[in-house]
Amino acid sequence: MRLHNLLTVAQWEFIEKVRTKAFVVSLVLTPLFAAAMAVLPALLASRADQTTKRFAVYDETASLVQPAQQRLTEKYVLANGNPAFELLAVDTQAMNVPTFLQQYAPKVFGEEFTGLVVIRSDVAQTRTIEYRSENVSNIREIERLSTTFEKLLAEQLALKSGINANLFQELNKPLKTKTVKISKSGDAKEAGFIQTFGLAYGSVIVLFILVVVTGQILVRGLVEEKSNRIIEILISSCSPFELMMGKLLGLSGLGIVQATVWAIAGLGIMLYSGTPLSLLANVPLVVVFTLLGYVLYASLLLGIGSLTTTEQEAQQVTGYVTLFLVLPLAMIISVLQSPNSTLAKAMSLFPLTAPTAMVMRISVLMPAWWEIALSIGLMLASIVVVTYFSAKIFRVAILVYGKRPTLPEVIAFLREP
Repeated sequence: MRLHNLLTVAQWEFIEKVRTKAFVVSLVLTPLFAAAMAVLPALLASRADQTTKRFAVYDETASLVQPAQQRLTEKYVLANGNPAFELLAVDTQAMNVPTFLQQYAPKVFGEEFTGLVVIRSDVAQTRTIEYRSENVSNIREIERLSTTFEKLLAEQLALKSGINANLFQELNKPLKTKTVKISKSGDAKEAGFIQTFGLAYGSVIVLFILVVVTGQILVRGLVEEKSNRIIEILISSCSPFELMMGKLLGLSGLGIVQATVWAIAGLGIMLYSGTPLSLLANVPLVVVFTLLGYVLYASLLLGIGSLTTTEQEAQQVTGYVTLFLVLPLAMIISVLQSPNSTLAKAMSLFPLTAPTAMVMRISVLMPAWWEIALSIGLMLASIVVVTYFSAKIFRVAILVYGKRPTLPEVIAFLREP
C-alpha cells in the first residue's frame, strides 16, 4: 500500500465534498432542523388557546357543572380575557341521554360545540364520565375537564363525610418531586431527564444524520463513478484498497468536521442554558463512541455500497444499514428503566448498536469500566474485520457493471486470497 496515493484520494474526497453547496447547507440547516424538530412540537403543544371551547354537559347529579365552570374560568383564561372553557348545562328533566346525544351531536359537527360530556347519577360509584367529540385526541383539553370534575366530585364526597372542604384541599395539594443525581465520589447535583439524557439524545441524532447524509454521499458517489467509468481511471493510478481507504479517510474527516461544529454549537447552548459542568463529564466517552460508530458504519457502507449499480439501490442500502442505529431508540424505555438489564448490556456490546445503546446507558447510569472497555474493543475489532472484508468486496465489485452481484458471487469475493 502506498500511503501517498491513499492520502491523495482522501484529500480529494474531503476537498471536493467540503466545497459543495450541499455540505455547507447541511452543516447549517441540519442542526437547525433537528432543533426545530425537538422544540417546535413542545411549543405548539403549549401554545395558548385562541378561542373559547364550548361543551354541552348532561349532568344527572345537577351539582357539578356550575362549580366546574367557576374553577375553569378562574384557572384558564384567553389572552383577550374571555374564559377558555364554557360549559352549557342541559335540562336533564326534559330529555334523556340518547335524546341529548341525538340533538347535540349535529351541533358538534357544526362546530357550535367542541364536545359533549355525560355525567351519570352514579358517577360517585363508577368514577366515570363520558366525553364525546369529533376530535378525541386533544389530551390537554380532556385532561383539564376530567381533572376539574374529578376534584369537585372528591370534595363533594368529602363534605358528605363531614370533612372540611379547606382541609380536604390542603391535604390534596400535589406533591413536587426534585430529582438529584448522585455519584460514587459523593457529588449530588439536581438534574432532570432533559439534562441527563440530552447529551445522549443529541449524540444519537448527530450519528444518525452523519451516517445517513455522508453515507448516501459515499454510496451515490460510488455509483456515479462506476456508471461513468471514472473508477477505471482511478484504479489505474492506485490500488482498490488505497482507493477505498482514501475514500473512507476523506469522508471520515468530512464527518468529523460536521460533528465538531455541531458539538461545539450544542455545548455552547448547554452552557448558556445553565447546564452544570458536572453533567458534561461524559462528553469524552460520548465522542469516542460516536466517532467509532461513524467509522464502523462508513466502512460497512463502502463494502456494501460497492455492490450497488443504481441510485435507488444505494438509497435502499443506506436505509437498511441505518436501521441498526435506530433499534436502541425503539428500546429506549427499557434502557431508561433498566440500564443494566440483559437487553441493554447486549445492545451496548453488539458493535452495530453499541454507539447508541452504550451512550444512552452512560447518560442514565454509568456502566462498569470493563463493559465500556469491552464495548470499545469489540467496536475496534469490528472496524478492522469489516474494513478487511469490505476491501475484498470493493476490489472486485467496483468493476462489476450491469447487474448487482448475487450472494454466491459475493461469498466467492470474500473467499478469494
